[in-house]
Amino acid sequence: MNIKVFTQFSQFQNDPGFEQIQDFINQHPQGNYFQSPEFFQFMQGQKEFTPLLLAAFRRDGSVLGTLHAQYQVFGSGLKKWMSRRLVILGGPLLAQGSQELRQKVAKNLLKDLKHHARSRAIYIEFRNLFDMEELRPAFEKCGFLYKPHLNFLLKTDDEESVKKRMSRSRRKEIRVTQEAGAIIEEAASEEEVMVFYRLLENLYAEKIKKPLMSAHFFINFWKENAGKIFLVKHQSEIKGGIVCPIFNQKVIYEWYICGLDGEVKNVYPSALATWAPIAYGLKNGLDHFDFLGAGKPDENYGVREFKSRFGGEEVCFGRYEFVVNKPLYKAGKLALATYQKLPV
Repeated sequence: MNIKVFTQFSQFQNDPGFEQIQDFINQHPQGNYFQSPEFFQFMQGQKEFTPLLLAAFRRDGSVLGTLHAQYQVFGSGLKKWMSRRLVILGGPLLAQGSQELRQKVAKNLLKDLKHHARSRAIYIEFRNLFDMEELRPAFEKCGFLYKPHLNFLLKTDDEESVKKRMSRSRRKEIRVTQEAGAIIEEAASEEEVMVFYRLLENLYAEKIKKPLMSAHFFINFWKENAGKIFLVKHQSEIKGGIVCPIFNQKVIYEWYICGLDGEVKNVYPSALATWAPIAYGLKNGLDHFDFLGAGKPDENYGVREFKSRFGGEEVCFGRYEFVVNKPLYKAGKLALATYQKLPV
């Protein structure tokens, strides 16, 4: 088994195995946007991220598995140093084969990942987008800890069925918001993206209290047509929106969302913003809408309650975590907890 390491998209694109890896990911049953070459290329230009792609090959050159990860940092100075992490969404992707072979490939990819992160990240986190229980022995053998984490997957089969699965209150919110004159439009300019970003920035500062990417990230997403940015407008003013990557005309994701709920009577921007990718999926024949997370099952989480009323299937694919530097990890957790308790 041979494992190649790619840290630059140009390096990856010029590799003889580029098309083979691309086809492997696109045709894989669990293939997803966050493991795709398109995501690698987009993230290459973002200042908060450094991409990493591992690809395992047989001796004959065929692909055994791939694993795309992103080093993330926020801020500068000490904050940047303390925020170093390596995040993987929806991977690894493994070729079909015996259980023994798949475990072996997974372990080799994880070992190389840990080796690469040794001096570059404080911890590694896998955010599972599909059932990875089969690979749990490989993760545990490599020192990763499993943590339950919920999500919702909403089938975009036909509009009647989708609305029937929604709660009555959610259907009403969407209906009355539209009756009040609110509309969904795709972002049409950099200025509109910036208005949306400022709404999102306020949400993260006042309620979520977690780091948010710079405006540059969202502007690049729009400029490079990496997906859709749907905006909710009422009387020509932007009241909310949602950022949605799309994979293979199969899946659309909720990446970032915000809405000025409660500002105007009978206008629910968050509900209409969430409806936007669902409606897009219905119109364009996509398989499903992925909410990309609904919190830990043992913690009260208002966002989960909001998402649950859209009628998606609740799943618990969980997460895997490996702490590279325990002292810095503990210090970082304490700092974040303290920050989240501070008044606005």
